[in-house]
Amino acid sequence: MAQPRIAVVGGGIAGTLCSLVLKNRGLHATLIDAGRRGVGGRLRNHGAQFLRAADPRLTTVVGMLEHQGLVAPWKGKFGMLGSSGGGFLPAEVVSQNMGISRRMEEQKSAEENSKDTLNTPASDGGDFCNFVEGSHVPAYVGTPSMTELCPQISRLAGIEEVNDCKLVDATPLREGGWNLQVESSNGDTVIDPTEKFDALVLATQDPSLASGVIRSIVDAEVKVGGYANLEEATSSTDDASLVIGRLGQIADSLQRVRDQDRVPVFAVSLKFPNGFSQGIPFDAVSVPASQTVQLLVREASKPGHVQEEHMDGEWWTAITTSRLASLVLGHSDLSDSTKLAQVEKVVTDEVMALVASYCGGQAPEPAEVYSKRWSSAFCSQGLKLQEDSIFLAPWRLTVCGDFIRDNSAYSTPLEAAALSGLEAGERTAALWVNQEQ
Repeated sequence: MAQPRIAVVGGGIAGTLCSLVLKNRGLHATLIDAGRRGVGGRLRNHGAQFLRAADPRLTTVVGMLEHQGLVAPWKGKFGMLGSSGGGFLPAEVVSQNMGISRRMEEQKSAEENSKDTLNTPASDGGDFCNFVEGSHVPAYVGTPSMTELCPQISRLAGIEEVNDCKLVDATPLREGGWNLQVESSNGDTVIDPTEKFDALVLATQDPSLASGVIRSIVDAEVKVGGYANLEEATSSTDDASLVIGRLGQIADSLQRVRDQDRVPVFAVSLKFPNGFSQGIPFDAVSVPASQTVQLLVREASKPGHVQEEHMDGEWWTAITTSRLASLVLGHSDLSDSTKLAQVEKVVTDEVMALVASYCGGQAPEPAEVYSKRWSSAFCSQGLKLQEDSIFLAPWRLTVCGDFIRDNSAYSTPLEAAALSGLEAGERTAALWVNQEQ
């Protein structure tokens, strides 16, 4: 029997771990990704700063990755910082005083109930991704960087990659499986459109892609059912009509997540002079009272990263609030370069103000500043399912991503995406593994 071939669209942490599971189950996974420099997804924009593995399913995988030298525990001086730069609280102090957490929740609830407050996720105005209060669970980072984590997993597992391309169309086959239309950024056909894939996994951060693919299933089912159109199909009461109606609801929900639930942030990198952090008592802090910055990180504190004595400056990363990102991106009259410049200026001023008291009252100007947009950093609601992936077994289609469950189910989008990818791999593999047993 020929080895089943599965197309996995999306090379972020979800798609990469899904492909790893499939490979370990004896199936052939082809990882299709839009990245020109290889897989990685959102890990390439410096937004995902750490990975926590509180769930046993992920703990096992992280342990394997640590054994292979792909991740390492991030140990540093963590805590919370006041908006004026004072009042640094170490993580162990915060974790012992859960009243802080309750006050944050009360503040968040009050903001969400305010008509003047933007619809932003719980990370704004609180402990960013439970960074401090969740510090009893080790934080891991990719070595030498988070950017390299997915490519290293792919190389280690020998996963077939097709990069710098996108899925244009997917056609379900009556005998099972899929034909795909995949094009490069130049518009060239990358995969033979008549080539059959035995299953399809959609692991992209854009739920509208999954919505469109499920719509193609609906169209096929309407045609096979002999209905004149979709309206006739959904107005009937037979079993086929109920299935078509349910598929349509899933497609609508996925599109809603794309249109209404996705929340952006920016990751801003700042290079300060050597010796800048000498008097700063932390390596990474949540800044719950800031309207601009949620998290501030000293990059050299991460294991495997280039140390400052070997560089011409000290790199810090600031993750903006989604409120700031939404306000800036909402100005359709501004060019992308102008938006980036605005974010960099506001964040630079805020970071300098936050650390000024540790720099003799005046922080030095950064020598370099650049930013990356994280368009789908958080999901304000998600589909709120009880499972981590959508599995449509009759059509051999699986959908995974951080938007499947409620956004509060896991502390970070990265953890949610990783667990979703692992589950998607297991459920897809079960189509063949269970048959062999």
